[in-house]
Amino acid sequence: MIRAAVLEDAAVIARIHVASWRETYREIIPEAYLDQLSAENREAGWRKSLTEGPVFVALDQTNEVIGFANGGPSRGSKGTEGELYALYLLKTHQGQGTGKRLFEHVLEDLRQQGFSSCLVHVLADNPSRFFYERFGGRLVFEQRIERGGKQLMEYTYRIML
Repeated sequence: MIRAAVLEDAAVIARIHVASWRETYREIIPEAYLDQLSAENREAGWRKSLTEGPVFVALDQTNEVIGFANGGPSRGSKGTEGELYALYLLKTHQGQGTGKRLFEHVLEDLRQQGFSSCLVHVLADNPSRFFYERFGGRLVFEQRIERGGKQLMEYTYRIML
């Protein structure tokens, strides 16, 4: 089940955020960088995000939060482009359609806000980038970014809404 997150979800969203980074990026981003991530430090940011716009959470059969996603106006361009800010799902729950349902909620929210497309930024070495290609994402930009002292390639996809 997918529902809109509430302020009380901030701590679990922060925990999933950190756990997902460690699960997904262990072979991509330096371990020391991942090890210093803290759910406690991320919680304040998620509390703020929850007051700024919708965050959607995915629940398992026991109503435990297992993933989340959010989006909004593109941070890098003006006008009619939206952006996926985050989509993270615990690895044990991937491959079951939950990420797709989370992303569809974000895309529908962006449509309702009047955006005509959605930008998605994803590391080139992240196998999840193919997920966005299945949604019709087209590579529109590449740039080098740094995480933990390592240079990484980041792709930007555009998905038409």
